[in-house]
Amino acid sequence: MGHHPHRCAIDNCSSHVLRIGQKKMILFTIISDFLLYVIVSFLAGIIVLQFVPEHRKPSITVKKPTVLLAIAFIPVLSAAPAIQLTGLLVNNAGAGTAIWTAISEFQIGQSFAFSLFLAFFWFGAAAVNSSKYIQAFWLLLVIINMGFGSHAASLDLLTGLLSHTLHFLSLALWAGVLIVVTWFSAAPTNWSSFLKWFTPFAFGMMAMILLSGFTVWLLFSKPADYTASWLLPYGQMLLLKHLSILPLLAAAFLNGFGNGENEFSRRGLKLETIMLGLVFLFTAVMSKLAPPHAVNNTFITEGAAPFIETLIGKQFLPVDPQFVLSIDGILLLVVGAFFISLMIMSFFRAVPFWLSSVFGAGFVVCGYLGIMLNMNF
Repeated sequence: MGHHPHRCAIDNCSSHVLRIGQKKMILFTIISDFLLYVIVSFLAGIIVLQFVPEHRKPSITVKKPTVLLAIAFIPVLSAAPAIQLTGLLVNNAGAGTAIWTAISEFQIGQSFAFSLFLAFFWFGAAAVNSSKYIQAFWLLLVIINMGFGSHAASLDLLTGLLSHTLHFLSLALWAGVLIVVTWFSAAPTNWSSFLKWFTPFAFGMMAMILLSGFTVWLLFSKPADYTASWLLPYGQMLLLKHLSILPLLAAAFLNGFGNGENEFSRRGLKLETIMLGLVFLFTAVMSKLAPPHAVNNTFITEGAAPFIETLIGKQFLPVDPQFVLSIDGILLLVVGAFFISLMIMSFFRAVPFWLSSVFGAGFVVCGYLGIMLNMNF
């Protein structure tokens, strides 16, 4: 039989369009997850602050329609993974069958269906000004549902559900209070009283985040494979997330202890929220990548992470990570240390928060490049 060049051209074009569509869908789900994390954290902050006496928090101004709109967006943003799954299933079945299969047989689809149910009742509770306890109940169920739809829960339902739920709950409570106080406080009142409870609260949440995050990670990988996973897209995002935690902790420490007796400092809190935003972003990207259950096998199916070959050359099996010091790598690590030093010093100077944020992001970028240039896989 002869070749059909026109048919080949059409097939190649179709596969190219399909790949572009898949990339756009992945980007869409990453953005949706990021916004979902921010919105749920915002709502968590609103609820936590309802339990705090007025004399121990700044004056907060959040209009009711804003809260209702945020609740209404929960199922909208939760739909992205379910839409992506349905798009894959529809290739082998009709649209109706694909939707039913996604909801009836996959945790991602079930999680989306639950989010519709939960958001409906939470919206109603908020609309009629239900008690803070009832709204806290719906918040907790929404976060548990997010844990149910996670990678971790799909691997080990009970352990994955509990660890992911605790991980995001801790992050949402800390980030939520920070977001609301930073961006929605009407007057800089009761600043010292606020810090007295928020500082230990924030560090307690961080301890829970680290403990639960380690548990989630153990479901995906082994501690011995941590550096080897840096060769993979998931491992790269995990490394970036861990690097972004360092300037976040520095900002939290400075806000908690470096300015304890001073007047209200919105600039320092804004810096902390930006660093938290980086953590949210890397977490959202990680949720769309294949976890490194077995690094060598994942490398075969997924390939090396983007930019790896540009930075350190083409990689081959077996993956055997080794630290190999290089001049460029060491210099970048030094520049990274310089950036985080500038971020810390900027806290005590009249420096715009966006510049402090650039310093923090500069540390993450230089730290990442420095580590990778000092690695050989």
